[in-house]
Amino acid sequence: MRVSKWVFWIAFVALHSSFAQAQADRYPVKPIRMIVPAAAAGPTDLLARIATDHLVKAFGQPLVVENMASAGGNVGLQAASRAAPDGYTIFIASQSMLAMGPFLYGQLPFDHEKDFDAVMVMAAPPYVLVVNPTVAANNLNELLALLRAQPGKFNFASTGGVGSTSHVVGELFKRVSRTDIVHVPYKGDAQATADLIGGQVQMMFTLSAGAAPHIRGGKVRPVAIGSLKRSSALPEVPTFDESGMPGFTAASWFAIMTRAGVPPAIVTRLNDELNRMLQLPEVRARLLSVGAEPAGGTVSEAAAFVRAERVKWGQVIREANIRLNN
Repeated sequence: MRVSKWVFWIAFVALHSSFAQAQADRYPVKPIRMIVPAAAAGPTDLLARIATDHLVKAFGQPLVVENMASAGGNVGLQAASRAAPDGYTIFIASQSMLAMGPFLYGQLPFDHEKDFDAVMVMAAPPYVLVVNPTVAANNLNELLALLRAQPGKFNFASTGGVGSTSHVVGELFKRVSRTDIVHVPYKGDAQATADLIGGQVQMMFTLSAGAAPHIRGGKVRPVAIGSLKRSSALPEVPTFDESGMPGFTAASWFAIMTRAGVPPAIVTRLNDELNRMLQLPEVRARLLSVGAEPAGGTVSEAAAFVRAERVKWGQVIREANIRLNN
C-alpha cells in the first residue's frame, strides 16, 4: 500500500512537470501586459519599450504597456501584485522601487519579497560623483581629505529630494567614507545640476549619461563612478574601487519582474529571450546611448542580486532614518 502511494506521487509529479513544460513551450498564446510604474518618456519607460519591442517580435504576440506613475511606483507594484501568476503580466521596476521602497514607506498593500519574482536585471546606469570645479580636489583621496578636514562645511545635492536614489547614495557615501556632508534636496535633476554648476552646492551623485556633457564641457569635475568597471559612457573616470574605496558601488538598476508563483519554465523562457535581446548590437547601442550599461544573467542571479541590494540599501536607509509618507 505504501509503495502504491509513492508510485502515485511520483506519477503525479511527473505529470505536473510535463504539463508545466508544455505550458512553457506554448507560451505565450495571448497578449502580455507590461506594467511600467513610472511616467511615459522617462528612463523606466524607455527601457520597458526596448524590452517590449523585442518581445513582440520574438513571441509574435502583442505587449500592452500600462504606465502607472504614482506614489513612487507603488501604484504599479500594487497592480502587479494582484495579477494572476501565469506569466501574462510582467513589469519593470527600478532599484528605488524594489530595493529602497520597502524601507522608505510605511505599511504597503503588498510585500516586496513575497509577492514578486525577478526575471532579469536588464540594465544598470551607474552614478558618478561630480563636484563643482572650485572644489580643490582632483580625485577621491583629495576630496576625502577636504571633507574630513572641514566636517559639515560641504554639501551635496540630490536630484529627486529626500528618499531619492541620489540622496540614499549620498548617505551611503557618508557612511562608508565617515564624513559629514549636508544634504540639499532638489525636486529634479535640472535645478540641482544648475546649482552645482553655479556653485550653490559642491557635490552631487548623478547618472553618468546626464553628467557626461557637463564633464566634457568642464562645468563639473568627475571624482569616481559607482560601477564595478569603468563606464563606456565615461571611460576616463575611475571607479570607487580603483580610487581607494573598495566595494563601493551605486547604480540605478532596472529589473524585469513577474508576480510570484509564475511557473519557473515560463520565467526561464522570458529570461532566455531577454538575454538574447541584450546581445543584439542595436539594443546594446540604444542602451549605452542613454548611459544604461546592459546587465543580463540568469533568473537565480537576478534574484540573488535583488536580495543583496535590498539588504544593502535597507541598512543605509535605517541608519540615516529616512522615511517617506505613502
